[in-house]
Amino acid sequence: MNVNKLNKSRRIIKLYRNYCRKLNEERIADFPSTYTSKGVVHYWNDVWENQQLFSSNKEIISLKMILPPPNVTGVLHLGHALTVTIQDILARWHRMKGDSVLWVPGLDHAGIATQAAVEKYLLATKNITRHDIGREEFLGYVEQWKNEKGNKINDQLRSLGASLDWSKEYFTMSEDHKNAVIKAFIMLYERDLLYRSNDLVNWCPTLRSTLSDIEVDFLEVNVKTDLQIPGYHKKIPFGQIIDIAYKLKDSQEELIVSTTRVESMPGDVAIAVHPDDPRYSHYIGQQVWHPLRETFIPVIQDTAVKQDFGTGAVKITPAHDRLDLEIAQRHGLELINVIDEDGKMSKNTKTFAGLPRFEARKKILDHLSNIGALKQIKDHSMSIPICSRSGDVIEYMVKEQWFLKTKKMAERAINAVKNKEIKIQPDRYEELWFDKLNNIRDWCISRQLWWGHRIPAYSGWNGKEKRWIAAQNIEQARELLKKKYGNDFNNIEHDNDVLDTWFSAALLPLTAMGWPNEKYSKYYPLDLMETGHDILFFWVARMAMLSTELVGKFPFKEVLLHGIVCDSQGKKMSKSRGNVILPEYVIDGISRDDLNAKAQDNFSIGILSKPELKRTIAVNSKMFPEGISECGIDALRFTLCAHNIKNEKINFNVIECRTNKFFCNKIWQACRYILLVTDESDVDKPDCLSIIDQWILSRLTMMVEIVNESFEQRNFYKAIAAIKQFFYYEFCDFYLEATKIGLQNGDKNIAQSHQYTLIKCADVSLRTIAPIMPYMSEELYNQLGKKISAFPKFSSIMMASYPTVKEISERNEELETQINVILKVILTIRNILNHVNKKSIREVHIVLNETKDLRFYTDNINLITATTRIKDLKILSSNNYSIHEESICTTEADCRLYYLLTDNDVSIQVKKNIEDKRLQIERKIEKLVNLTSNSYDSHSHNEDQTNNELRIKRLQQELHKYPKFV
Repeated sequence: MNVNKLNKSRRIIKLYRNYCRKLNEERIADFPSTYTSKGVVHYWNDVWENQQLFSSNKEIISLKMILPPPNVTGVLHLGHALTVTIQDILARWHRMKGDSVLWVPGLDHAGIATQAAVEKYLLATKNITRHDIGREEFLGYVEQWKNEKGNKINDQLRSLGASLDWSKEYFTMSEDHKNAVIKAFIMLYERDLLYRSNDLVNWCPTLRSTLSDIEVDFLEVNVKTDLQIPGYHKKIPFGQIIDIAYKLKDSQEELIVSTTRVESMPGDVAIAVHPDDPRYSHYIGQQVWHPLRETFIPVIQDTAVKQDFGTGAVKITPAHDRLDLEIAQRHGLELINVIDEDGKMSKNTKTFAGLPRFEARKKILDHLSNIGALKQIKDHSMSIPICSRSGDVIEYMVKEQWFLKTKKMAERAINAVKNKEIKIQPDRYEELWFDKLNNIRDWCISRQLWWGHRIPAYSGWNGKEKRWIAAQNIEQARELLKKKYGNDFNNIEHDNDVLDTWFSAALLPLTAMGWPNEKYSKYYPLDLMETGHDILFFWVARMAMLSTELVGKFPFKEVLLHGIVCDSQGKKMSKSRGNVILPEYVIDGISRDDLNAKAQDNFSIGILSKPELKRTIAVNSKMFPEGISECGIDALRFTLCAHNIKNEKINFNVIECRTNKFFCNKIWQACRYILLVTDESDVDKPDCLSIIDQWILSRLTMMVEIVNESFEQRNFYKAIAAIKQFFYYEFCDFYLEATKIGLQNGDKNIAQSHQYTLIKCADVSLRTIAPIMPYMSEELYNQLGKKISAFPKFSSIMMASYPTVKEISERNEELETQINVILKVILTIRNILNHVNKKSIREVHIVLNETKDLRFYTDNINLITATTRIKDLKILSSNNYSIHEESICTTEADCRLYYLLTDNDVSIQVKKNIEDKRLQIERKIEKLVNLTSNSYDSHSHNEDQTNNELRIKRLQQELHKYPKFV
């Protein structure tokens, strides 16, 4: 019986291709053989927008989000693409579940970043600075830049499939937003939360502005390192510590002081030592002669001094160092500013006045050497603060600025997370939230820029003193000054500074929803705030503080933080590294020559510096010698979410994206096959489904369940894994192959069972992947709906419901377990076949002990035959089975697999090859296991260890491909 059934299966396989060619060829005449997103993107974008499928059209909105607004400094990078993909998946998923979604797009004016970009552009293309053309003309160039880049960004968002409600689009410098920012500033001022004060700030001499901490990068050096600094023709050395002698008053003794900032010496007001340092206890309270200021300064004690820094004695320069300022305030010391806003030495430095600070450093060292005060220069590790916008070294300066009191606002934000009023995912960031907000300083919100929200504050001068007031305009300011301070303050001026971009960004949960107009309350608070973990404190926390302060309600319920997109080597993408990959390079493909040409264009307009251009071209040659292959939007989105987005880093590999393009094509080919084997007839669910159909529907149910749970828990990578496991392996690799025999064996019930199941799987699978791969799912759903009568028909798949387990079938876990055993047998056979010339195999025998197993295997012989492509395969009982001499045997589950080979020499060689390979892999695993267990203590789980663990897992999977012989 088994032999007759097997022979029938063989004949059917031979006839299958001819059958398919004759069957329904017209149905696939206009169905491309491979999938490409070119040509379909604009079509479906138009369909979605024309049908207003992205609008929130219900009174109750289930999901409210804003897209973190891209800066109008340039174009979207892969980090933006990740943010868009995550939020778009959730938006589409909720809409298909029947929920109303509000997802608001916007653009951020990005004051300092945009101004810096436009300044570079003007210098590179016109050889002019903003000071050459004045504020009004410069802002005209910025407006042009904003319009050009803003339009490009919006086009990119649409091409990425972002299902945003474009009717709600905002810009952070629009009139509505300007009015809201003014309103917020005045409210905070009236609540006594804003004040002007002299305090230390991050200052960029090139930009001549204060900076937020997020705009300061730190370059770590361990030895003398020469760096190219803007404004200097020669490189400047860093990574050195200098020992200088200060003579004690009325003594021949010298106190040796260590410093890395010689150029700030003219601002020294004291020498400090630790009170417990026995080397210097007898100096405390004495005075030393300052070799540059030519005056005596005191020796003080303070516990903030690090005894192991240099000699343990440090100079105190409070006008240019945060720690020094705190020490000076504790001891009542004066502040002497010695470096001006342009990075040149101030008039307080006498003979050094007007010199650029690093040129002054050299002259000061020469002077110290000449007078015998310079004792030693040696290598020293340093953390150098660098302006991320200009590349200049940050100067810490005491400036009169506007500050926002943050302590009470921070306490509310801390309690909100503790009480779970705000949920942060992943929850490991809660500790960072608490740490940052518990140690928060008042926020400096002034910026000395031309592009941004001008601070709505006005000063009044009475000839003796200046008073400040917050007001909507100069007329209101005049009235308020008169009312508060009297009639003398008539000389009124508008503050020239603008607000930190993060101030207006912190208002976005309110302003993007229409605040201060009362309609905002319908959309506030947001349900989800999704963004990168690197701006948790700079943006998310500030939204939580500022929005809550203004309206008394927290701005969002859930915060989802994703990792930083890095290159395939785990390095953060940046212009300085030259490894930035734009989404369109991956979507459309690009040659290496065109990559280099793009870099050259960016250099010519000032976006890249010469070193950045050089690195970019070098990286292109190393990472993309053949360019980047076209992958399409669907594969890009799929790849981005195939990683655990909650990890610290997300390493993007173009090769992985290309692999996922092949997966897209696998889905496409499967649907093409379904068109071939179905017709115009309605296909009802049969009363009795075949075993293989029952199995695949059970697996489909499981896949849908996992995907829904994964979306709910924001574990997108688990959804991707489930989709790939089902469609790539179970559906295409096994199930489809089995139906090729079942559809042609003449049994109408089997054919109907297969056709129904194929259509059902296609319908449910396409709806399941629609939020992730919107364009391909739309194309296929539309094509199948037109050509298959039994297939659901919608003008867009977005109008279809998202699959649930209830609509498919109940899980049959017992059947899944049984089929899984057969699949393992199939894989074992395949693995052996990979190492044997098929001509050397005469027969394969599956030998079983149990009668019930024999029956089950026989019932599923189509699955085994189709997926192993064995010419001679027999399912036999172990009773009276005779082992052939020229055979090799492996075991899987409760059966033995005998491969009858042409002669004994082949048997010996095959066994040797496979066993040698197993031994090689086992040795590699053993070496990595020993390395992983011995090289790391219990407190360290670094990247190397993680990579080794992944290698072990991959090797163990590979080992399974080489079966053991009996």
